[in-house]
Amino acid sequence: MNAAAQFKQPRPDEPRARFLIELARALGTYGTSANRIEEVIAYCADAFGYNAQTFTTPTSVFVSLEDDAGDLHTYLARVHPGEADMTKMMALDRVFNNVLDGILSTREAIEEIKRIVNMAPRYPVWMIVICFGIIGFCAGNFLGGAIKEMVASGVVGLVIGLLVQFTGRRREFSRLMEFLSGLCAALIAGTMAIPFGGYVTTVPIIAGVIILLPGLTLTMAMVELAMKHVVSGTARLAGAVMVLLVIGFGVVLGQTIVDRALGTPEMIIPADLPWYVDLVTILVASVCMAVLFQAHLRHAWVMIVAGLIAFYSARYGSMHFGPEVGVLCAAMCVGVASNLYARLFDRPAMMMMLPGLIILVPGSLGLRSLQMFMTDETIDAVQSSFTVLVVGVALVVGLLLANVIMPPRKVL
Repeated sequence: MNAAAQFKQPRPDEPRARFLIELARALGTYGTSANRIEEVIAYCADAFGYNAQTFTTPTSVFVSLEDDAGDLHTYLARVHPGEADMTKMMALDRVFNNVLDGILSTREAIEEIKRIVNMAPRYPVWMIVICFGIIGFCAGNFLGGAIKEMVASGVVGLVIGLLVQFTGRRREFSRLMEFLSGLCAALIAGTMAIPFGGYVTTVPIIAGVIILLPGLTLTMAMVELAMKHVVSGTARLAGAVMVLLVIGFGVVLGQTIVDRALGTPEMIIPADLPWYVDLVTILVASVCMAVLFQAHLRHAWVMIVAGLIAFYSARYGSMHFGPEVGVLCAAMCVGVASNLYARLFDRPAMMMMLPGLIILVPGSLGLRSLQMFMTDETIDAVQSSFTVLVVGVALVVGLLLANVIMPPRKVL
């Protein structure tokens, strides 16, 4: 073996091979889809002179590297899926580009990735809890509620935020977080119907847990399946369905307890609110999403633009072409805007795409479908479940069309 081939051999202690593994693991931790991780690793490996084969799942990543001499080494890294963190994603994107531009060596980049992963959260716990409540309040309007429903949604969201912070620090409770969230949401929403004199309890239940609903995971799974990443897509889809099942079981149990203890709450159809309420709630919810996604507040304008594009394109598209085509148009608009933002500002497209998709994903429809199944409304539940799938496919097609209209310049 000549000296050049020996230098390129991806030994276990080879910094470039180690860099690829650490980068793939970090990207997987913060919710990057399988197709994007594989594109990033292939791009870097090609620059390093390796032929790379990458296989990713939501909880693991395999990277197989082959040098010019044909020597093959395969690496396995365990991924612990975490919450979306825009600050860390932008920092990883910067490291990735600096290595390719020769500004950072791979050894320096490895240390930088470890530093980024261990960074403390940008915002304190109390601010995150308050944002849960504010987003719940705003989501109550998005789901068709009036003032009563919005106030109840804010209270439920605040309690869920406290619960998430409490269970997240205790391993014994963390696995019950989804169940306890659904149970608490149903108990609080049903109990508040007494002082409020009746209202639509379904709105605060769904709005309060909307941050926990796996609509984005479901959409990402369908994107991966459409991109032929079958194993990762299937695993992610199964995980999303399991989260929905656990939340739905908690909701149904909570509603049963309320009905037995207090009687079935009176349902009063909410009145329509003025048009400007939609605008204000979108602006406020988008800023709060910046906090939940750990983005710097100077980037909150990006999330505001994404929220406005997603909400109004979906609304007017649905009015003129029906809900499915409306969601497709909205996803296409969000995708085009995200790719354009990445081109103009040299930032990850996910910075704009993620908050836009949060508004469009069918998580609330999935929870409603599950509630119908558990209350023996089988026909309506099947129809609603089919709607969830159609909306998910519309989102995927819209995103794929966006990549044709405005091809992404960056792999992240």
